[in-house]
Amino acid sequence: MTGAGFAAYGLDGDFTAAYLAARRVADLAERDPAAVAPSIVAALADLLTRNDHARQTQARILYRDAAGALVTLLARGPAELASASRAALELALGTPGKPRLAAAEAVGALPLPGLAGPAVTVPEPVAEPIAFAGLLEAAGTVPGTGLVRAGRSLLAARRESGTLLVVKRLRQGEDPLGLVREAAWMEHCAGLDFPAPCHVPVPLGRGRARLWAVADAPFAGPELDDRGRCLAYLARADYFAYPNTPGRDGGPDAAAFAEAMGRAALLLGWLAGRGIVHEAAIPLFHNRVQRGRREDGGLYDWRLPGRLDRWLHSALHPNFGLSGIRDFEHLASVGDRPVRLYRQMGDHLISLFLVAGSYFRMRDPDLVGHGPDGAPVDARHLFDEALLARVLDAVAARYQEGFVGRPAAAVPFDAAALARRMVEEMGVDRHMTELLRLDDQAAMTDAAFAEFLLARGMAAGVVAGLRRGEAEVAIPTGPHLGAFNSRTSLPELGEATAAAVAACLAARHDRDRSRTT
Repeated sequence: MTGAGFAAYGLDGDFTAAYLAARRVADLAERDPAAVAPSIVAALADLLTRNDHARQTQARILYRDAAGALVTLLARGPAELASASRAALELALGTPGKPRLAAAEAVGALPLPGLAGPAVTVPEPVAEPIAFAGLLEAAGTVPGTGLVRAGRSLLAARRESGTLLVVKRLRQGEDPLGLVREAAWMEHCAGLDFPAPCHVPVPLGRGRARLWAVADAPFAGPELDDRGRCLAYLARADYFAYPNTPGRDGGPDAAAFAEAMGRAALLLGWLAGRGIVHEAAIPLFHNRVQRGRREDGGLYDWRLPGRLDRWLHSALHPNFGLSGIRDFEHLASVGDRPVRLYRQMGDHLISLFLVAGSYFRMRDPDLVGHGPDGAPVDARHLFDEALLARVLDAVAARYQEGFVGRPAAAVPFDAAALARRMVEEMGVDRHMTELLRLDDQAAMTDAAFAEFLLARGMAAGVVAGLRRGEAEVAIPTGPHLGAFNSRTSLPELGEATAAAVAACLAARHDRDRSRTT
């Protein structure tokens, strides 16, 4: 805006003047939204889209206040101002950098009713004793069929074609309520009318017991519960088929991959729109090695600029697959903390984006790390940039469709540009190292120190020559997105995530408002 309204409020001045003006407008919007002139809404839009203060350290605070005023007007202002504010926020979300992030954060605070989610009752973790042979018989498995180990679970084919028994075993020291919670959510989700195919396994129980105590289960170990407690359930044979399984191992072709990713996005968005969030679509960490001594447990917060730890490893086994969503123990109701929804929805989308990138790296899973000359592996030739762009666009659009209940008008980021940057960063393993610092070593025993290094692929001979507490140890555990204890090398991923979540929330607000007017 170049008219008197922009100048009169100081929004076109230097940083300090603009900041004070934005605060005045934000206060006015809170006190009396109807008193805000349409010219001021245009001025706020101009401030955000011009992005004149991008180099200022506190620019995001300025832009957050400006976007916050627009969100207040969107939520509480007269229809004309609300519509103009909605259009201004769309422009801000389309402006890369601090305006986009600030606008997304402000939209994340929009009040949305009806998102508390269901009250799913989790019963006591009662475990019914049974012999392993008896459990196999009760589940109708094929006699003589060999068991397959999948992590801590045991899989056995059933007489009913295309189905299997899954025995998910409790880890030593783990709270059994997690497995009971999974059974409870399976039972709840079995009654939902999903908008797309989503297989929900059937838990096996007896009476009020949801767990079994199978003391003679095979493949026991010190890492598993010594009573053999487990959750048994019946699932489709493709329940453990992932959208990024390597093609050489029977993984999906491009069309099946794109369909599975779009459907997973739709399902996760649809559940979130009903107040049900999956809290671990994939494991996301900023820093795994410091999990024990960081207040945040080393968990990744995509709203911040920190690096993403072991992105490819995290994406290998997502909790969504060709059959739909998986690991129901990680479902939770939003409850009385809707403020968390913005971050949780972003966790979904960034997980989907990462899995999309991993699909191409899984075309050659062994091509990773550094070459014999120490140079980073370049795997960019494995990527189909156009396919990746289509999948990114579809993921954002389908997630919004699920959350809002209406098709998305447009995706609020440039999917082709994001795909290009993802290929540049995900296709070259520049960041492979993490450091085991002295503070972390001090919390370990000598045995734990050695075990930690061996578990991360360090050669036994090298480990034997190291002494705990002498020096920091560099461990090649990547690829990571960003150097250790540094910023992400792919900030565009967080920006796109923020814009996509904000678009979902704003569209949901539009839908709810239209239903009440």
